[in-house]
Amino acid sequence: MLVKPVVSKRPRIEMVPLIDMFFLLLVFFIFGVFSMTMQQGIIVDLPSAASAASTKDDTITISLTADGSLSLNAEPLAIEALAPALRQEHVHLPNPLVVINADRQVTHGRVISVLDTVRQAGLQRVSFQTAPETP
Repeated sequence: MLVKPVVSKRPRIEMVPLIDMFFLLLVFFIFGVFSMTMQQGIIVDLPSAASAASTKDDTITISLTADGSLSLNAEPLAIEALAPALRQEHVHLPNPLVVINADRQVTHGRVISVLDTVRQAGLQRVSFQTAPETP
């Protein structure tokens, strides 16, 4: 009986599974970063504007929903408690941008009363959030 001698092969690293694993890790990191973005407002039906732009500053978000409820940084709040809460936020953020996102069904008078409360709290940088117009 003829027995062939055992020839040891050099070990080699397979590159295809290694590349697959790196792409999988990359996908997990990308989705992880997207889930870490901070959303302070609540979902409302925003009006659209041609000059809509995003902001990256320190912001305080005031949301007005169609049913008349108000929230400050996604925390429900009464209109009477808005000014003290804004003053408290102003202590933590020296020059914040106040973003008012109101549902398109909210009356103009309600938005103006919130704007007046913001100004009375000593905050001067105010912006209204809109959605970009779709052609």
